Amino acid sequence: MDRVSRLPPINAIRVFETAARLGNFTRTGEALGMTQAAVSYQIKLLEDRLGFALFERKARHVELTARGAQLAKGTTEAFRLLERTFRDVREARDSVLTITALPTFCSNWLVPRIGSFQMDNPKLAVRIDSRPDLVDIRAGDADIGIRLGNGSWPGLEARRLFADTATALIPARTAERHGPFNTPDDLLRLRLIGPMGWWRDWMGGAGGDASRLPERPHLELETQTMEVAAAIAAGDAAVMVSPLYFAEQIAAGSLIQPFTHETGHGEGHWLVFDKARAREPKIAAFVQWMLFQPMAFCLNRPQPAFPQGSEGLTPPT
Repeated sequence: MDRVSRLPPINAIRVFETAARLGNFTRTGEALGMTQAAVSYQIKLLEDRLGFALFERKARHVELTARGAQLAKGTTEAFRLLERTFRDVREARDSVLTITALPTFCSNWLVPRIGSFQMDNPKLAVRIDSRPDLVDIRAGDADIGIRLGNGSWPGLEARRLFADTATALIPARTAERHGPFNTPDDLLRLRLIGPMGWWRDWMGGAGGDASRLPERPHLELETQTMEVAAAIAAGDAAVMVSPLYFAEQIAAGSLIQPFTHETGHGEGHWLVFDKARAREPKIAAFVQWMLFQPMAFCLNRPQPAFPQGSEGLTPPT
């Protein structure tokens, strides 16, 4: 027989603990939303299970028997421990915000900015999950996510943040040594890093000759951060990545965006969360921060990432 099955019904224990504190079955019923008869039934059920009386019935109140008093002390301590444990778990959940996002977005966009959110919300601790796997938000594995896609994830509220675009970037040292780059075709003097499909789309849209591109890139790595690092190390390479992720490097001049054209992939970055939890203070605070803070993310042109009046960009209600 397992430990749980040796215990009397938990509801009967709860009724007994309350009656022991209040000393009156009527008041116990009022406290628990039960009738006096239902209280008496639960106490009788418990006494039959134990094989001894727990209360002495008086005219207008009840008094604990010696064994009842011994049991009451232990059950009260047990319920206090349970209440404290559940309170601690709730407080821990309420005080820690877990965000899931792709590795490059985390390292290049979110981490440099998350400090301002924490300054605005000093009672919240932030945990960032940068696994490339799709985390189950509805199961509670994360509180909120930033995902790349078309905005359709069953059961989740999705708020569009910004488009997913790509453009050619050149390390400053490479631009100095191998420039000038007056037309997109001039980039063909360099080794090309990044998905060749992106290069073809971009070259055609930028006015270059996509037919002159090689069949495959010089290098294609797991993350855009790795690809940019490889281009810097190579000294003679251009990389096709999202300028959103490298706004600071572009603004500082360590990466050069020689042409303004950016090609879209038909997807975007979306803020996603469980609809049922939208009113939780920590989730509402992060949604508000993400949707309405002004951010410079495109070259060195400061602008709000989420213009007022854009469709769907409202905090959860």
